[in-house]
Amino acid sequence: MLARAASLARSSAASSIARRGLASAPATVTDQIVNVTLILQKKKQRVTVPGMVGWTLLETAEHHNLPAFGTACAAGAPWDYNTFGEGPNSVEDHVVVSKDYYEVTGPPFDQELDLLLTHEGPNYQETSRLAACIKLTKEMDGMTVLVPETNVDFTKYV
Repeated sequence: MLARAASLARSSAASSIARRGLASAPATVTDQIVNVTLILQKKKQRVTVPGMVGWTLLETAEHHNLPAFGTACAAGAPWDYNTFGEGPNSVEDHVVVSKDYYEVTGPPFDQELDLLLTHEGPNYQETSRLAACIKLTKEMDGMTVLVPETNVDFTKYV
C-alpha cells in the first residue's frame, strides 16, 4: 500500500512539473559553461578555456592562470548615484572582441569607454572592451577575443 502511494506521489509530481513546463531533467554544470578563445598576440598563442556564466572574462583568464592581463584588477560596478561602484580603473585588460560577438557583450560603460579612448588611443579598435567589464553569458559561447600585444605587461615588475 505504501509503495503504491509513493508511486502515485511521484507520478503526480512528474505531471505537475510537465504542466508547469519545467524540464524533467535537473540542470547541469555544462549548461553554465561558456567556451572562450583568447588570442594572446604577444605569445603568438591561441587558447580556448571554459568559463562560467556570470564570471567576467578577466576572472576566467585568471582562473586558468593566463598571464595575458598582467596585474589587471576586477572592476567594481560602474559608478552612478545608485551603486557608487568603483568602475574600471585600468586598461591592462584591454581586449578586442570579434565582430560576431561584440553586440552580445553589450555596450561599454561610460567609464570603460573613457579609459579606452584616453589610454589606448591609437590601439583602440571599434570592438575594444575591458575584460573586467564583460560578464559571460551563454550567448557568448564560442566567442573569440584578441589580447593585443600593446597591452602593458607589469608581471615582471611585481
